[in-house]
Amino acid sequence: MPLAHISQPTIILRNIAKSDSSVTTAIPAIVISESDRLLATYIPQGTLFKNNWVIPEDQRVASVDNIVKSSQREYKDLIWRNPTVRLYLPGVGFSVWLNFDKSWVFNSWYCNLEAPFVRTPIGIDTRDYALDIVGTVERTWVWKDKEEFERRLEVGVDTAEHQAKVLSDADEFIRRFESNLFPFDMGWEDWRPDMKTKNVGLPKLPDAWATDYGSGKIFDSNS
Repeated sequence: MPLAHISQPTIILRNIAKSDSSVTTAIPAIVISESDRLLATYIPQGTLFKNNWVIPEDQRVASVDNIVKSSQREYKDLIWRNPTVRLYLPGVGFSVWLNFDKSWVFNSWYCNLEAPFVRTPIGIDTRDYALDIVGTVERTWVWKDKEEFERRLEVGVDTAEHQAKVLSDADEFIRRFESNLFPFDMGWEDWRPDMKTKNVGLPKLPDAWATDYGSGKIFDSNS
């Protein structure tokens, strides 16, 4: 689907739960580039965002057995710690995150395996698929949360067909990452905010950040 023009400088990046299609994360971000091939966004350090209660790292695998329902969600206001650039490719089953420290030194890549994004009136929605890849500046990589991903198959949260597609998308990320193919050949690790971007200020969440725009049904039908 061609990438429509985004008129507002701020969009809301949301994750939609598989269990009940509720919003689990809503992050305001600044659009820094857009084309038919790529939507690039920037989350400044200090940005306020919403997140449901976070499961401790040592409980992540066990928690798969009890997928959280929306009535049990406890949303928290959190502060984004370090500047981050997120790259979204239309129709592609992962987003690419570039992480910087507070002094704007680039320190890592991150592959978030997720449903291809869909447009909403306030930004874009996607659905996280639990498995991720962390990449170094030197272009080495390691899996993240693979045990949790495998547990989702064991308890029936995911189907074998779904996970095969996720792993295929992971292979595509690795291929591009190791071979310096799009979008890794664009020099985003050298990007820094200009005065125009800085003058936008910290992006903010609208009152409608948790509105159901029907994205969950789209993700369900495509999974």
